[in-house]
Amino acid sequence: MKVSVIIPVYNIENYIKKCIESVLSQTYEDLEIIMVDDGANDSSGKICDDYALKDKRCLVIHKQNGGLSSAKNVGLANSSGEYITIVDGDDWVEPWYVSRLVELCEHYNSQISIIGMQRVYETPGKNFRTHKMNTSIVETYDWKEAIEESLYQKKYTCCTPGKLYKKTVFKGISFPEKKLSEDLATCHLLMANAQKITFSSEVGYYYLQRENSIMHIFDKRRLDAVEWARDIQQFCEYRCPEVVSASKCRRFNVAFNLILEANKDDKEIKKMLWNEIKRTRFSVLKNKKVRKKEKIAAILSFFGESFCCLISKNLKKKM
Repeated sequence: MKVSVIIPVYNIENYIKKCIESVLSQTYEDLEIIMVDDGANDSSGKICDDYALKDKRCLVIHKQNGGLSSAKNVGLANSSGEYITIVDGDDWVEPWYVSRLVELCEHYNSQISIIGMQRVYETPGKNFRTHKMNTSIVETYDWKEAIEESLYQKKYTCCTPGKLYKKTVFKGISFPEKKLSEDLATCHLLMANAQKITFSSEVGYYYLQRENSIMHIFDKRRLDAVEWARDIQQFCEYRCPEVVSASKCRRFNVAFNLILEANKDDKEIKKMLWNEIKRTRFSVLKNKKVRKKEKIAAILSFFGESFCCLISKNLKKKM
């Protein structure tokens, strides 16, 4: 069974080689590697072309810049594999990454499989924070349970990488273009198109946290995540009411993280985010499944916005 590996590429000339090398080193041989150059203005596109000349499994698509969602959609449209996995161009994977994900899907008759991810930081001297657990576990969920787990973010998150998808689960679904936080917008929809999802805590994917990444610098476009979080709650209310509590927790999490990064002069934005926090904090406090960090954040919110943000930012620096 062919696996299509989609690698979105944009201005990552210092990172893309490590990513491509890790994919070319896979023990699973039936691969199609689709590198989508999203109008990079550095040497990223040429680096991809050089690899395509050396390995016939590689396909490079050059396109005008349209954003990460656009690059992913183009990769999906040009894929021919029965399975799909997406690897961000500044990340890398273990040699057994694809093989293990395929094995999980086939053995457990799942349409989506998920592997553990480890965050890796560029900042010198900064400790790694990791999703890796103390013991390796394998768990299988139905689609409702899988969505709930993704919203609580204890074992895995909504991010597209680190997962293998039967191509059929993408039927009728594409990433929202010219928007950010596209994974948050689509994860629950993909899982709802699957009957069974399998998760393994083995760490096979390394997720680079770059200081200059759009996800680590406040940009008003990141407020798209608030819209997606609200959509998820509405989806859960309609399709899976038992997961609504988890969706409210995720909605709180999105607003809280954004308000910590918002510019202090953006009063209207901060007001909107603070209202989101106030609407959802009681749900967080009553929910026994939420992470301790969300509980602490919810408690701090009762002391007022200024105090809450000051304490939270100081705690975040020490983590």
